[in-house]
Amino acid sequence: MDDRSWMYKDSLQGLRRMNYCNGVQAFINYATSIPRNISGGDIRCPCRRCQNKKFLHLDVVTMHLLHKGFMEEYLCWYAHGEPFVPHETMVERMVGSTSNANNVHGVETNNSNPYRTMVMDVMRIN
Repeated sequence: MDDRSWMYKDSLQGLRRMNYCNGVQAFINYATSIPRNISGGDIRCPCRRCQNKKFLHLDVVTMHLLHKGFMEEYLCWYAHGEPFVPHETMVERMVGSTSNANNVHGVETNNSNPYRTMVMDVMRIN
């Protein structure tokens, strides 16, 4: 998953920035590149109002995203074909020291969470 910080940043005047508009187009391109995402020519709308519950025409989804923005915390486009990785499970960070025992390959681990430990074991990170 690439950097998606553009999804939740507005200019000071509340207007959408050009990188947001470009990002929306990249999202539409990604969503339509996977045939199972399309139903009758429509895709799920991840805007704040629809929250992936409605299938809408591409032009309508684009307008919703430009006017309403993405639903909260939709950094992983799981409803549009990306593999789901819970945000709480793996937090990627770049830290100054690579010798930190809690940070292996840039992925912070937290052994107090059994689910996280299980995922890290499967990924052979922990």
